[in-house]
Amino acid sequence: MLPNFALRLPKFNAVKRTLVFRHGNNILSMSTKVPVKTELKNITGSAKMSTAVDPSEITAESQSTLVSKRFQLTSEVIMSKVFWAGFGWQGSSIIADKMGMSADSLAFAGTTGAGEALAVFAGHSIFYGAIKGTALEKEVPTALWLGTGTFFSGTAWQPVVNVLVNLTDNFFPAVAAGTMIACGSAFYAGLRVGRALWGESLGLPIAKRDYENLNSDAGLSVAIGGATAMFVACDPSMPMNIFSVPFGVLESDSDIMGMLRAGGATATGYGIVQAWQNFFPRGRNWMDIYLK
Repeated sequence: MLPNFALRLPKFNAVKRTLVFRHGNNILSMSTKVPVKTELKNITGSAKMSTAVDPSEITAESQSTLVSKRFQLTSEVIMSKVFWAGFGWQGSSIIADKMGMSADSLAFAGTTGAGEALAVFAGHSIFYGAIKGTALEKEVPTALWLGTGTFFSGTAWQPVVNVLVNLTDNFFPAVAAGTMIACGSAFYAGLRVGRALWGESLGLPIAKRDYENLNSDAGLSVAIGGATAMFVACDPSMPMNIFSVPFGVLESDSDIMGMLRAGGATATGYGIVQAWQNFFPRGRNWMDIYLK
């Protein structure tokens, strides 16, 4: 569910200042009013995201509480979406392989992207609608929006990895880093397209594009980039793949075991990057506009 967020604007009071000029024995005085920022006020809503947070609000206690809320939401994102993204991509890749699709074909890329998006859509809808009891009319549009971003990154993943493997001679650190940048950017593009499509064009309850959610979408995309990078670890043949245990999918693994390894990889990659973001100051984390 996407709650309303508060826009925090500085309030200014006018302070009278007197300027005095002396020229010889003549004295000239002039009064003027200078605006002085005195406080920050909430305009509407309950959740907040601002790049101008009053320093007096950032106490050790409030920051600690905020970090705790961020980690709680992190766990929900992993359980409802990120684990199922890797799980769904791997499962759809198995289907594509059995259908005779080559891993370097557009059909394979589209099939895996669609499978991953469907898994995210279902995971979000079931977790928040069925488990947490949130109204589905609110959660289904959110699932569509997130699924759009997932389709972009999931479709891009295999072609990106194929290119990077050739460019880096299958060197895991370089492939993972490049994948994080490329697929994180693809996810971001999908989120912006999703806002334009589902929210602005079709009128679903998805916030329209603005500066606040532009920054929030970017922060989320960085964390998702971490998930796509760790997903590279599912190839145990890559040199310097220090995460091949436990995430490397082996020839001897059953299909379900491979899907579980893939889900664990995306969950871990996302969790690492998001944990780093969770210690950012108030207003600098993408989650803050969704936290009350």
